[in-house]
Amino acid sequence: MHRSPVPASTISTRTRRVSASRLACALSALLLPAAACDAAPEAGEETQAAEGSELGVAPELQFRAPIELVTLPDDYEFHPTIVDEDPQHRLASRDPLLSQYEAGEGGKFGVVYVDYEESAEYIATYDAAAVHAAAEELQALGFGDASPGEDDEVEGIVTPRGWSHDVDNRISLEGISLTHSTFRRVGKVGGGCTGALFGNRLVLTAAHCIFDDAGNYSANHTFRARRNGAELPYGTVTSQGAVYPISYLNDGCNTSYTASCVKNDWAILILPANPWASSPNGAPGYFGVYWAGDATVATWATSNVGYPACDDSLAPSPCTSNIAYADLTCAGVAPAVSDPDSRWPLYGTNGKLRTGCDSSAGHSGGPIYSNSPGVNGPYIIGNTVWNQCNSSTCAANTDYSSAGIRISQTLAEYMMNLRATYP
Repeated sequence: MHRSPVPASTISTRTRRVSASRLACALSALLLPAAACDAAPEAGEETQAAEGSELGVAPELQFRAPIELVTLPDDYEFHPTIVDEDPQHRLASRDPLLSQYEAGEGGKFGVVYVDYEESAEYIATYDAAAVHAAAEELQALGFGDASPGEDDEVEGIVTPRGWSHDVDNRISLEGISLTHSTFRRVGKVGGGCTGALFGNRLVLTAAHCIFDDAGNYSANHTFRARRNGAELPYGTVTSQGAVYPISYLNDGCNTSYTASCVKNDWAILILPANPWASSPNGAPGYFGVYWAGDATVATWATSNVGYPACDDSLAPSPCTSNIAYADLTCAGVAPAVSDPDSRWPLYGTNGKLRTGCDSSAGHSGGPIYSNSPGVNGPYIIGNTVWNQCNSSTCAANTDYSSAGIRISQTLAEYMMNLRATYP
């Protein structure tokens, strides 16, 4: 399918043509001939259209800027503080180039692509209709399902919402098998966040986990599946890149966080090819991805796993660093889960997801998952981003304590497309 490039006048004069060509290959779909990745770009070429395949849709890439990766402490997580700011002020300072891809002009949508190996930032744009059409085939082929699991789900404690009525009902996973087929799909991101595999090479986490408090990209972009204290049963994998919503950058959420940033707060780490080649336990597997309407999602039984920061006031007690904790029977999902944001079609009318899962700092990016959608789960239906209230401010049976992003239809389709792209 032909895609009209953005006029060269809108692109940075520092466009790195060779790097863009290599990245087009890196982001392209399955079955791309290796020779295509070695070909030199045509003279004067400002944008590179990646070749697609019959299973996935490849993006166009535009170089945006070089980036600096800042080394941070191993246990660092940027804990954003929500500020109250006039939305009109943010709208006035938005980047017109970024805004056109948020709005889906020309039937396209875009994400920010960070290449950690090249220390460069790109805008990756997709044909929305093509992604949707491909997703129907991918869904039929099982690209939305979890990898097979052999272990029974661990029974949790059914809890009221409102931060579990002042009682933290998370359980430590320290004594549970390191190869349990659900929990091995969750791991430590960087030093202080959580992430979950939804493909062999793809980790869903929170966007704020890839930044420091000054808005710089963190150099600590690793994933340690099923980390258990000093034990690393699947090793340490350093991601080669990441994608996250244009809205997160265009709203300035990487430097100043407002309540509207929550629904934009997701990122996907892209692991290198054959990431588990040196793992002593093979590949950990991955979650499925699922979406549904409000009324359906509100009936699903949900669980959450994360790596709490033990120095946080809401950490479980007792708390052991680098140990995963789980609320396995969260008090459901708020019945009105929609939070309108029509500026970017990856959300449509679905944004923030409010749940009764107990969580605290360090759980950011951890999966909200459920077996309710079907037998080929468990399925990620969202992730953890924020505590909306705590043990002293939550009403026992009326408040949903945690907020995060919700997997909408288009986000699910995009995630399936990435799974086809990065086997």
